[in-house]
Amino acid sequence: MREYFIWLAKILTIVIVVFFIIPILFVTVGVVGQKEQSLVAGNKKRVAVIDVSGVILDSKETLKSLYKYVEDKSVEAIVLRIDSPGGAVGPSQDIYQAVKNLKTIKPIVASMGSVAASGGLYSAIGASKVFAQPGTLTGSIGVIVQFPNLTKIAEQVGFEMVTIKSGKLKDIGNSFRNMTEEDLSYMQSTVDSIHEEFVSAVAEGRGLNKSDVKEYADGRVLTGLKAKELRIVDEFGGIYDAAKSALELAGKSLSKDELPELVYPDDNLEKLKKILNATLDFPARLLGISGNTPRFQLMYLM
Repeated sequence: MREYFIWLAKILTIVIVVFFIIPILFVTVGVVGQKEQSLVAGNKKRVAVIDVSGVILDSKETLKSLYKYVEDKSVEAIVLRIDSPGGAVGPSQDIYQAVKNLKTIKPIVASMGSVAASGGLYSAIGASKVFAQPGTLTGSIGVIVQFPNLTKIAEQVGFEMVTIKSGKLKDIGNSFRNMTEEDLSYMQSTVDSIHEEFVSAVAEGRGLNKSDVKEYADGRVLTGLKAKELRIVDEFGGIYDAAKSALELAGKSLSKDELPELVYPDDNLEKLKKILNATLDFPARLLGISGNTPRFQLMYLM
């Protein structure tokens, strides 16, 4: 009997996909295409807005959007809208380097939201100009790495981790042993090296003296007001102010009452994936067998 209900759920799923989801997909794609065409035909002073939000753990989508809009002739300039407390070192450096290189082709202006600290700041400093609000939280120029030490807990529960390694530094950060002085020294030198790169990037990106940057590169958070005083930020303003400035840099200044056309990347496939997962799960939930019904996943070849 249970197998009967499982197959019934699968049949309902197929019916929903064939008769509802697929037609909606075609309509959605058509509407988006028409919208893009109308924008291109209407207002030529278009500025692409690329969001960098949340913890920065990956740079792939940001870089993809940056290169896409640099090559898009219908877009005059780019605003990198940052609302991030920071994140991993590598992806932040990826974005910084890409912005630094691509701004020579098309103006890229950074617009800080409520917070653009640490990796968020790193992502911004390569831009043509940097905007923030007086109350924006930025700065936090520093590097941190932490390792949990579970040795006492392991002793209490009688757990022991056996480690076989090829070199004495291979298991740095192993939670089931205390770090040696050599471990600590090596990790400190690594952190210091990355911090030095961060300071150098701020100095180069903002045209500042490295010695001056080091005075506040101790991890402290700065308000937008203080950041402007220290010349980390160029001007106060929101996303439209940043877009207008970007157009000016592109030689496409707006009239006093004219507004730029903001263009946002729209990942319709990702939205469709979420809709499909929710929709395909509905029959199984209705029959109380969701745990035995496979969820549909879209595959990307890129």
